[in-house]
Amino acid sequence: MNSEDKLTIAKSIVNTEPDEALRLCSEVMTEEPDSKMGHAALFMAGYIMLEAERFGLAYHIYSRCAEIRPDMSSCYQNMATSLELIDPDKALKLFQKAQSLDPNNHESMANEGLLWLKKGNPRKCIKLNKKALLMNPGNMVCQHNIGLAKLMLKDWSGWAEYSATLGVKGRTKVDYGIPEWDGKAPGKLLVYGEQGVGDEIMFVSMLKELMADHEIVLDTDERLRTLFDRSFDCQVYGTRFQSESNIRLDHPDLDYQVAIGQLGELFRSKGDFPGTHYLVANPDQKIMYRALFDTFPGKKIGIAWTGGTPQMGQHKRSFDVDELHTLLNKPGNTFISLEYNPINQEDMDNFGIKTFPHVTGKGQNIDELASLISQLDMVVTVCTTVVYIAGALGVPCYVLVPSEPSYRYHSEGCFPWYKSVTLARQKEGQEWRSVVKDLADEILPEFSVALLAQGITL
Repeated sequence: MNSEDKLTIAKSIVNTEPDEALRLCSEVMTEEPDSKMGHAALFMAGYIMLEAERFGLAYHIYSRCAEIRPDMSSCYQNMATSLELIDPDKALKLFQKAQSLDPNNHESMANEGLLWLKKGNPRKCIKLNKKALLMNPGNMVCQHNIGLAKLMLKDWSGWAEYSATLGVKGRTKVDYGIPEWDGKAPGKLLVYGEQGVGDEIMFVSMLKELMADHEIVLDTDERLRTLFDRSFDCQVYGTRFQSESNIRLDHPDLDYQVAIGQLGELFRSKGDFPGTHYLVANPDQKIMYRALFDTFPGKKIGIAWTGGTPQMGQHKRSFDVDELHTLLNKPGNTFISLEYNPINQEDMDNFGIKTFPHVTGKGQNIDELASLISQLDMVVTVCTTVVYIAGALGVPCYVLVPSEPSYRYHSEGCFPWYKSVTLARQKEGQEWRSVVKDLADEILPEFSVALLAQGITL
């Protein structure tokens, strides 16, 4: 088999069998390191590393590709993609370099726009993606980016683009073997969750409005099933991540299916967010946690300081627990960890933080976590699932929002989904410790007085 044949096979399987594709690319680079085929194999290897989220290795591969072909726009575009999480400012310059080499590189333009959105500039995102759309009409990624940017600006017309781009950028489209609902037709609906647990909790706030005119069945993350089953008058399954489900057998009369995020265009396009709570915690567990918490002094305050994954802006919306020291040092109150990541128990003991890892840990059933949160006096958290649980239960929740927030937290103003949620926004260049101090002074005003009485200033 010659090099050309190997590359043809590698290209055909690069998304289905990346390890085998990489093996073939490696063979071509070994056999013809300096040929056109060798360079093409190197470029494909970089793509495989990008898809595997090995961003550092991908960046260095594409850097070498750019040395070989300094006039090739896609080399710089892929270098930029490799750097989005590591060095977004450099990534922006590389996207712009790619466009200077090829002004028609609409993909690079759209990606630059999305990066501007992640950096808190939705207007620039819209401008670049509209320009890219003129070059490539019908591009769903561009439409999706525009929709997110509009929603960030509280321009609720963005729900139209959001709804039109199901299946793009993490919005997984599931096929249950029944027609997609058009938002108008009468009939029995299968509603299925999408994206993360927090998104599911946020979007189910629209279920009761949908149920006013439709009988529904809900398929959700198994961790949410019991909580949603108690909270809504419909049958709830926890099979959305399973390859097989009994939903169709149990409900042969289902007429349509609809992803839950599609409901935004129907029920929130005019900015009409009720903001009221809608989840019902387990009554027995509520009694248990109430009895336990009554043995703790002062206000019972839930705290979380880690949010997201590396791919979802974790570095922007997370910090070390000691950044909360101005809050934790408030005498007379009890702080309870709501962290989903593993925690250092010694650190928790040093700060006097109560822990319930069997409830709050990653992968645990959300039902008991909701019961615990329902009995707190307040929650102070970074942008994470805890926000949506507290808001959906009506528990006062203060959110430490980074200066470059995700679209869900908008560019300014309040968080419309929940009346009980208040946003404490970080200013550009402001340290988290300062944001926490300002929030502590606001929600626990007697704290500053107590410290001053001890001769302590912050």
